[in-house]
Amino acid sequence: MEADDIIRLRDFGKMDASEADPGGFAVSPDGRYLAIQLRQADPVSNSYCQALLIYDLGNVRTAPRIVDMGGDYVRRTITLYGLEGFPTGTPEPLTPKWSKDGKWLAFLKREEGITRLFVTALSEGGTRSISDGRFDVADFAWSDDASQLRYRQRENHAAAIERLQTEGRSGFQFDERFWPLAELTPYPRETPAEVERFVMIGEADTFGGSGSASQQDRMAEEAGRAPTRKGAAVAIIDHRQLAARVGDKNIVCQFKECARVAAAWTVPGADEIVFMRREGFAAARTGIYRWALGENKLTNILTTDDAIRGCDFQLLLVCAREASLQPRDIVEIDLRSGKIHQLIELNPEWIARRLGTVTRLRWTNKYGIETFGDLVLPPDARHDERLPLVVVQYSSRGFLRGGTGDEYPIQAIAAKGFAVLSFDRPLDYRTAMSRADRSVSRRHIANAWTDRASVHDSLMRGIKLAADTHPIDADHIAITGLSDGASTATYALIHADIFSLALISSCCEDPSILETGVGEAYASILRTNEYPLPWEQHKSSWKRVSLAMNASRVCAKIIIQSADREARLATASLRALRQFGRDVTMFIFPDEYHVKWQPVHRQAVFRRTLMELDDWRRLPKARCSR
Repeated sequence: MEADDIIRLRDFGKMDASEADPGGFAVSPDGRYLAIQLRQADPVSNSYCQALLIYDLGNVRTAPRIVDMGGDYVRRTITLYGLEGFPTGTPEPLTPKWSKDGKWLAFLKREEGITRLFVTALSEGGTRSISDGRFDVADFAWSDDASQLRYRQRENHAAAIERLQTEGRSGFQFDERFWPLAELTPYPRETPAEVERFVMIGEADTFGGSGSASQQDRMAEEAGRAPTRKGAAVAIIDHRQLAARVGDKNIVCQFKECARVAAAWTVPGADEIVFMRREGFAAARTGIYRWALGENKLTNILTTDDAIRGCDFQLLLVCAREASLQPRDIVEIDLRSGKIHQLIELNPEWIARRLGTVTRLRWTNKYGIETFGDLVLPPDARHDERLPLVVVQYSSRGFLRGGTGDEYPIQAIAAKGFAVLSFDRPLDYRTAMSRADRSVSRRHIANAWTDRASVHDSLMRGIKLAADTHPIDADHIAITGLSDGASTATYALIHADIFSLALISSCCEDPSILETGVGEAYASILRTNEYPLPWEQHKSSWKRVSLAMNASRVCAKIIIQSADREARLATASLRALRQFGRDVTMFIFPDEYHVKWQPVHRQAVFRRTLMELDDWRRLPKARCSR
């Protein structure tokens, strides 16, 4: 098992998709074909091979039809603290859509900096762009008669960018629009009112427009509606406590399993809804149920440790599936028997890899919050062999790939002779207390950093449980992490002395930078959530989490591998650690985001991680005064 084996895995959909996210694939209305937009990282060219494929589900052993190839990697943009169009390194879950008659397929593709809408005819092949090529397409939907394709474009966002360029000629006024951590050009603050257009699909496409895209809600509603046996429309109207509208009547599901539903689908021709939820200890399992509205009967179809995501329900329930040792594939779930049948294996070479063994661990922290993790051992580990331990964070559902952000390759680390604890972060403390009907003070949680303490307690208990499961070399325990995982790592370096190496991809929670260097929008969020500001008046609180304020107490070697847009966060910690002679090094990757998107950079992080771990295991634990 090598690092590149993981980097080059074929993938689709979102990087860390939830149950309700678009799956990156679509099944034709008659259930005969499956279209998927596939991507594969290539670190040599530092690019992605991308293709739109169509599989014949009646004969999945035959090679798929290649409908389209090429295009640029499409990075997601989000609204962050009111900043519109904030860039990320994670992929958009490009998901094709079939026309209602199954004759046409529409999909998005990005070329020359613009995301355009394309169509292909199933019978003819070939593709053509049908959208206005000046602006990005945000979403699209077919009409019921398959004659019209509606799509939404971010024209107003483009206009907002032009207004900012004009403003810059006389100088920007510094305010909440800025994110100075990464750049000194402001972001639009207003939510763009996307414009909806339509195309009549046929021998000669006809273009038109219909003004403001408040039609987004209509698109979503139509996608979740289906006829019952009696012809009345069924629409899912609430997921928190599952509810449906049948004709003009609302029905609320009263079964306890109907709470906090993650995804749901109406069953065509039946008074039924199929839904999915997380359940069991620490909500680590996936449960799928069928709710018969007329009989008010609930049936459990399936309960599994696998992560089931991005399902498409036509005649069959077809989903993306991940298991601890299985990369994302596509499966069919039998709604009567609950059996899972693999339809498409996108990484057939993976089965030949020698993989480590996985043991699921479950425990509860001192606050009564459940969590879990997976202990991964080398393929040939002896039961009495004492192993160095590497902690990877902070989600352990689904395929054990590289932790959140995919930067620490679990199987490649295990293959080099390490035990790996894939640690799943416990539920946020405030949310957990709310679900337990326990009143807590937001200010107290923020000032005492109670959630950080909760995560730390879970982490330490998980490491002890791992050591109880297999012998661990107590002098060689390393911790890794990105984002919240990096915060957990730095908190652990302050409050525990068991770690001798930290490999982190972002750093650090130091108040002098958080309050002034990230931006007014972020500082406003800190104040809203009652964090202890100004920090100079709350030094005892910030000392609980600040690496810079605890530099003299940190003994572990620290390697920081940061995106250039976030590297300034680490400067206070870097300076303080070096003042006390601590072993700390930072590497900065250009043109990167919170999650790194460039394959060559992920390869560099993987390789440096493996090299540092190999060097570290050979040396005695460093001793220093705390």
